[in-house]
Amino acid sequence: MLLLKGLKEQGRLGRSFGKVTIRDQPPSNTIQKIIAVKEAMRDVENYLQNLNVTLLKIRTIILSGQPQVTTEVALVLLGSATILLVVPFKYVLGFVILDLFTRELDFRREMAMRFIRFLKERWDTVPAAPVAVIPYESDDSWSVDQRKEITDKKSERTQKQY
Repeated sequence: MLLLKGLKEQGRLGRSFGKVTIRDQPPSNTIQKIIAVKEAMRDVENYLQNLNVTLLKIRTIILSGQPQVTTEVALVLLGSATILLVVPFKYVLGFVILDLFTRELDFRREMAMRFIRFLKERWDTVPAAPVAVIPYESDDSWSVDQRKEITDKKSERTQKQY
C-alpha cells in the first residue's frame, strides 16, 4: 500500500504509467558527436575485451586448464549443492539477503572487503586460455604454385558443370 502511495506521489502511477520519457540532447557540432561516438566505441571495445577474457577464463576452469582451480570450483559447487540439499531454500535465501544488506555495516565492512579482494586475487591467478592469432594472408602473399592450384581447381569445376 505504501508502495502504491509513493508511486502515485512521484507521478509514476496514473495516466503516465508505462510512458517512456527520453530527454533530447543539447545541440552540438559534428566534431563533438564524432568524439562522443569514438569514446563510446572505445568503451564497447574494452567491454568486449573484458568479456572475452572472462569467457576464456571460464573455459580454462571448465576444461581443467588449471586442475587446482577446477578442483576448488568443483568443491565449492559440491558444498553449495550440499547446503541446498540439507538446508531449506527459504533459509538460504534469507541468509543471502541478510548478507547483502549487512555487508556495508561498520563491523562487517572490512571482512567483506577482504573476501572480495581474495576472490579478485583468485580470479586474477586463473590464466585465460591461450589464443593463437593467425595472420591475414592476402592474395599477394600466395606463391605461384598456390595460385596455379586454385586456378586449376576452378577450371576443373567449370568443366564438370558443362
